[in-house]
Amino acid sequence: MSIKRNAIELIKKIPGGLDLLCSINAKKWKAQYESAPVQQNKIIFTNYMGKGFGCNCRPVAEELLRRNEDFEMVWAVSDPQAQRTKFPAAIRLVKYGSPEMMYEYATAGFWVCNYHLVDLFGHGMRKKAGQTYIQMWHGSFGIKRQEKDVAALTKDKVWVKFSKMNAANTDYWISNCRFEDNVYTRSFWEVKNIQPFGHPRNDIFFQEHNALKSAVKKRLGIAENTSFLLYIPTYRDDMSTSYYSVDFAAVKKALEQQSGKEWKIVVRLHPKLADKAKEFVPESADIIDGTGIDDITELLASADAALTDYSSAVFDFMLSRNPAFIFATDIEKYNNDRGFYYDIYTTPFPVATNNEELIANILAFDNEAYQKRIDAFLEEKGSYETGTAAKKVAELICANCK
Repeated sequence: MSIKRNAIELIKKIPGGLDLLCSINAKKWKAQYESAPVQQNKIIFTNYMGKGFGCNCRPVAEELLRRNEDFEMVWAVSDPQAQRTKFPAAIRLVKYGSPEMMYEYATAGFWVCNYHLVDLFGHGMRKKAGQTYIQMWHGSFGIKRQEKDVAALTKDKVWVKFSKMNAANTDYWISNCRFEDNVYTRSFWEVKNIQPFGHPRNDIFFQEHNALKSAVKKRLGIAENTSFLLYIPTYRDDMSTSYYSVDFAAVKKALEQQSGKEWKIVVRLHPKLADKAKEFVPESADIIDGTGIDDITELLASADAALTDYSSAVFDFMLSRNPAFIFATDIEKYNNDRGFYYDIYTTPFPVATNNEELIANILAFDNEAYQKRIDAFLEEKGSYETGTAAKKVAELICANCK
């Protein structure tokens, strides 16, 4: 460990040390970047602290490129050199967490992201006059409690301080339903200017995308006429995969029995567990690791069925109208640890707590009843999804470009 890192760790242990460190960071940022002029036509995008070209930011960037608007677009990624080929040439990459990235934030007219910039505010970044911060988040009709509603998060007083700062500096919140409006106002402290646009990443479910499906299947090594189920469990705080006790062979057999088609299973672990994919995904021609695909929307839009425990991704997938199932072995524990906003049994998805129930749910799946449950759920949650979210966000950016 370096002398500098040692000093930082010692400061953190002193009462009030973190606040002192944050104050030092803010003064350092101001000295370096405060005088740098804001460039109104520059947009910096960030996806999950350095992830690739995906989630809600991607369709917005693509829409601006289609419009041929005069914007300089920058994207903060963990490894610009390795990720360069995954981005359009017109988007410039910068390393996430670097001084260069902080300069881009200090000079960009727009900050567009899908997560809170708490870590950046903690490292001294401050929003300046003439900058617009658009928050698109990464949930979707999400059942899991968020931010202020999670006791494990609010124990960290420094995190709370910068979460509040982040919220106070956010100019627009992009929402996909009335339920999400309420989550924002309940859980994210000071919230203003909620925009009922839908989520840009969900536009694809309202568009023809057969070419994408073919490309994804080819990448995964799945034959064109073979269906696949996407397994997308969320993470637990202990980072264990022991909760994911799915009997893949039995699931595959049940799917084939129920549909009369050939099936494969694609596993996509949460990004926080990506390094465990190799040990978790069995070596089998029928079970495929899809964790390496950066943009989960590509998988969701290509899958013929989905399986999860509590991931909000299944609520995006619901818009495809394809079958989805819940397999959750720790519902009571998870509800106590993290908490749900509503009863998991009120979702459109059949719920199983063990493999026997899961197989029974697949074999008994009633598509007509499932479609009615989706309609009722979307109406009850007040969905704004119409397939035009990316256009609306792009228009919002253009309207605010001074």
